[in-house]
Amino acid sequence: MTPVGVRDRDREDLGQFFLEDESILQKIVDLAEIRPNEVVLEIGAGDGRMTRLLAEKAKKVIAVEIDKRFSSDLKKIAKNVEVVIQDALKYLSADSKIKLDIVIGNLPSTLVEPIFPKLIKVNFRLAIFLVPEKFAYKLKSHSVLGTYFEIKLIDKVAKKSFSPVPRTNWKIVLLEKAADPSKSDRPDLFLTRFVADHPKAKLKNSLMEGMIRWSAAQGKIITKNESRELVAGLKIEKKYLESVPKNLSILEKIIFKNF
Repeated sequence: MTPVGVRDRDREDLGQFFLEDESILQKIVDLAEIRPNEVVLEIGAGDGRMTRLLAEKAKKVIAVEIDKRFSSDLKKIAKNVEVVIQDALKYLSADSKIKLDIVIGNLPSTLVEPIFPKLIKVNFRLAIFLVPEKFAYKLKSHSVLGTYFEIKLIDKVAKKSFSPVPRTNWKIVLLEKAADPSKSDRPDLFLTRFVADHPKAKLKNSLMEGMIRWSAAQGKIITKNESRELVAGLKIEKKYLESVPKNLSILEKIIFKNF
């Protein structure tokens, strides 16, 4: 139940669109195949309609919700539910080493784009989210995130299934950790992830070090001068090589399209 005083307009301001269709809620929980000993992180717990289903399956549910008006109701759900009233982005930044098995949620629209880069540093078995349909396709084709996750698009969810009703249909997406690219035959995947893992380094420096690491993983030793020549062969503009990529979107445009 939505707390008294929480209007549709309030929800929209926070990007909250609550899934009303119980069959879809159940499908999302079933897709997770939660084991009795697993810890589940729910992002955007809202009024707890999914939290209740998760609590029946998991050893523990960490329900993260930014709107404190839902706190009282969430704390009443079950003893194995830990309620965290906080911005999920701050929670993941502060607690990136927390042990989790599953991350799940009907994401507030304000979290849809920024949450996925945060998940790179989180150790989990499986993640399932509801996101706007257009973003789901963008996510599926994202070359940088694709080096970290196997991304599957599951089902479309009609916008009429939510309250308040959003402008577009949404989609269920499933993420699993991708294999280590150093064990593949794809230097593009390895270098893209290597650069993303070193966000404070100049692109030139991380690419050079990445070339050395990739070669070593393939059983070949190269010098810094050789790696410098390889980077020069990528024909990336100097202004980019001498800069620090500000986010994954910029990194995607600069690097991946040069392989």
